[in-house]
Amino acid sequence: MAPTLPFRHRQRGVVAVMAGLTAVTLFAFGGIVLDLGHLYIAKSELQNASDAAALAGAKELNNKLTGVNAAVTRAIATAAQHKYNFNAAVTITIANIRLGTCPNANNLNTWKRPGVRTPTCTFVPAASVTSDALASGLTFMEVDTGDQSLNSYLMRVASAEFKTTQTAGYSVAGRFFTNVTPIGVCAVDPDHLTRSYVYPDGSTELIELGFRRGVSYNIIELNPLGGASGTPMLINPVDAPPGACDPNHSSANFTAPFVCQGNSAVANNVGTGSKVYVNTGFSVGPIQRALNSRFADFGGGSPCDPATAPSDSNIRYFEKSPPPPAVGRPRDWMEKDLDVLPNRQTVRLNQDATGNLTGLHEPDYWPYAVPPSLAANPFAPNPPPATPTLPFDRYGALWTYSRPTQVDGSSPPKAGTPISATNLNWAKLYNAGNAQTPAGKDLLDESAYPFSIGGKFTAANPASPSPYNQTNGNYFDPPPAKYAPGKTNRRVLNIVIVDCRTFVGKSGLSCEALPVKAIGKFFMQVPADLNGSPKKIETEFAGLVDPVPTSEIMLYR
Repeated sequence: MAPTLPFRHRQRGVVAVMAGLTAVTLFAFGGIVLDLGHLYIAKSELQNASDAAALAGAKELNNKLTGVNAAVTRAIATAAQHKYNFNAAVTITIANIRLGTCPNANNLNTWKRPGVRTPTCTFVPAASVTSDALASGLTFMEVDTGDQSLNSYLMRVASAEFKTTQTAGYSVAGRFFTNVTPIGVCAVDPDHLTRSYVYPDGSTELIELGFRRGVSYNIIELNPLGGASGTPMLINPVDAPPGACDPNHSSANFTAPFVCQGNSAVANNVGTGSKVYVNTGFSVGPIQRALNSRFADFGGGSPCDPATAPSDSNIRYFEKSPPPPAVGRPRDWMEKDLDVLPNRQTVRLNQDATGNLTGLHEPDYWPYAVPPSLAANPFAPNPPPATPTLPFDRYGALWTYSRPTQVDGSSPPKAGTPISATNLNWAKLYNAGNAQTPAGKDLLDESAYPFSIGGKFTAANPASPSPYNQTNGNYFDPPPAKYAPGKTNRRVLNIVIVDCRTFVGKSGLSCEALPVKAIGKFFMQVPADLNGSPKKIETEFAGLVDPVPTSEIMLYR
């Protein structure tokens, strides 16, 4: 009879089996920690390389073939300065680089990177750009390192399929060629880029394309002119004449992200006979939300990303609600008395009996009789100087951002010294003498008008003091904490001013080419209201922009 083995002796092999099984499990879990950590580090290194290469290359893009060649060379060299997988050089070639007209490439690329975002635009291989014509408008660079294989350390124990893993770096960087919001407005006086108005006392005021600095206009109310039924409002932000025009590129959904950021890729040769494609109609919602992001309004399906389209640093509305009957009227800056407030936010334009703009639609700042020879001309120049007759209460809010200027004596006139903020000047410029003066108050009494800028607020920027420039007090409201601190001057819209005369009578077009007269600076006083009647984008004119500013190089993906 065989001897019976002790129980402990019979379990000796089990420990070895269990140890073996445990080792496999431990190796697998160790592999997850070690190999995934290795993958994460390599991914970060490749991403850093593609980010740096895209940013460096995009700085060289200048709408010309020479810029494309320089951008490719710079991107390749920048990537080579980076390492991944501890000591392997990041090597890319021109085949790893594509160029586009906007930052949101579609997903039809070699490496199947991020999916479609709005708006999408065509990205082309850098090697296919062989002329200045092909380089025009390509201001964004895509860099993809391609999939890079990494050997695993412990995961291969679990399965031969895990011997290698893959990762990559993918980036898009660039800029919209111009810091211009793709919104169009008709020139009030398209035949005169600048002109000088001479007051009876010999002082002057600069008038630019019919606009006065410091005066507020509803820029939708300016469109159309001369009885035109169309409303040239949205500018195609990526297609420029004489090239092809894609009607979809001037739709509200495509244009809204450009409106968010205030940038576009057209109108970079203003003053040399350039044109832009305009859209005569648009969907209200996306554009209103895009404009109002400047007031920290990112709700309701806003197309704006606070990271790339931040709120303004001062979102104070320049309107107030004083006691009745003045509820809803403009703020008290530049207002005479609570009982004689302006009755509108923006200046009154000349209108016919039905409320439509008349041919001579420029506000009647000065009185004149229209000669018969000019009666049919909706773009006649202003008459000789005279005392202004537009009543004070028809002007609206004034000087919330910038002051009117004198001319510098040049021919044609240019901006000179800002007009001093005094009662005498205000009465002269805005016809305060025609406003009702309460009994017992002199027109120039400081209680009727602040005698100087310091009388109402402390100037935060002595070079350009205004209510908007304040950083505290009654004229300052910061954005909510989650959007703070915001960005100064986000409420300023650089807008394309076009000659609408060829547009008169046309409607329903999305690829009409209109001549660009200039880029104007318009300050949003209050959030846009495109649902009301009339629609409103109420802005203060702050002068022409020359030269057209370029936007910043940014990393978008």
